[in-house]
Amino acid sequence: MTAHHSVADELAERNIRKWIHAKHVQDRVADPTGHETIGPYVTVAREIGSGGGQIARMAGDRLGWDVLDGEIVDYLAERYGTPRNLVEIADERHIGWIEEMLTGWMGGKQWTSARYVHRLHHLLMLAAQHGNVIVVGRGARFILPPEHGLSVRVVAPAEFRARRIAKERGIDHKAAQAAIAAADREQAAYIKEHFHHAVDDSHMYDLVINVEKLSLEEAADLIVDAVRSHGHKMPTAASMSAAAL
Repeated sequence: MTAHHSVADELAERNIRKWIHAKHVQDRVADPTGHETIGPYVTVAREIGSGGGQIARMAGDRLGWDVLDGEIVDYLAERYGTPRNLVEIADERHIGWIEEMLTGWMGGKQWTSARYVHRLHHLLMLAAQHGNVIVVGRGARFILPPEHGLSVRVVAPAEFRARRIAKERGIDHKAAQAAIAAADREQAAYIKEHFHHAVDDSHMYDLVINVEKLSLEEAADLIVDAVRSHGHKMPTAASMSAAAL
């Protein structure tokens, strides 16, 4: 992890705590209309090796929005007193019953994949209520209400992704191909098990970006342009409050 990402992660974790505090205050001063203010937000689903996480960071920097990615795991581990490596086991992965049983036993608090998704749902809804946030992966597209945000999927051919993974991890091409195939299977099974959708169904996303012939910067620009072009379709806290008057 680079120094920039370390700072970004720290800021995002700090913002998570800020959102939680703000939510507690909001609960004590309830909106008499009963409306929940949600969005705007962007979800970025990505194939491993496509650079989707980096693209999300770039888009977040340009929009001035928070970005949630690996810090989601950090926060859930700290919040629920579960070792980070156990949270990672359930993070965007389908796990078998033996592995889940062992994970729950080792975690001491029955850390199951279903419980992970339940806690993830709560956290992502909190982020969406805050608004101006980009959420990377975790099935966020299938958790958050689609009318309040923009859903993006970043893809690339398997061979292109294998070359990137081999270079980034310093492994041979065959090992990179195996890593990609395994990650694709786990991600597809995770989405199917918990959200009952096919992760690669392009109809589930507002924007699908193939980065084979695009730079990461160009891909980030596409997301930023889409947010700015369609921002009027994503209600903000102010617009929803005005509509309730």
